Amino acid sequence: MRAKSGFNGMLKRRRKGAMAAEYVATLYLLFMFLFFPILNLSCVGLNAFFLWFACNAGASMAAKSPCFNRLIYVPAPSGTPYPGAYDTARARATQIKNMFPGVTWTVTPTNPKVEIIMEPIDPLSGLATFKKTGPLPLGGGDPAPDPDTYSMLVRVTIVGDCAPLIPVPWFDVPGLSKPMTILVTSQAQFENPPGLRF
Repeated sequence: MRAKSGFNGMLKRRRKGAMAAEYVATLYLLFMFLFFPILNLSCVGLNAFFLWFACNAGASMAAKSPCFNRLIYVPAPSGTPYPGAYDTARARATQIKNMFPGVTWTVTPTNPKVEIIMEPIDPLSGLATFKKTGPLPLGGGDPAPDPDTYSMLVRVTIVGDCAPLIPVPWFDVPGLSKPMTILVTSQAQFENPPGLRF
């Protein structure tokens, strides 16, 4: 009886040892193929939120500008300088981007892109939605910024890259092993419609 129970105990210990070895392999596979990809993807999602936040902050500040692309001093001629919506949106978006190292974009004249959007208030009026990309303000051939006819908006669009937490060089999957390119857009009501001409 004792010999049998000793043999059974040895078999149980062998099974436990085999299971412990399998657990190590299983844990390794879980970390490599489940935990790290989810960690990287969640980091990319967080950085995508910061990219959108930079775009939204740029649009919100640009909407409060007194004009679209002219430096104004209040009180004139040498008071506090207020830049136009185009420069304000780009500067504010860049300021927010610099706070978060996982968010980047290539700065060009159209990235971040700042647009004037004029949407007709009455959809049955037959007027089309008008768009103009900055830095130029509304010109002579453009429709008048009439708040009774149009709803004036400033739209900011950014094409940026959101980096994962741990870049993995041996496979090429955006968002999991390398930065993911994302396009974000935000718009706000422009508070001084006549200023779109300056």
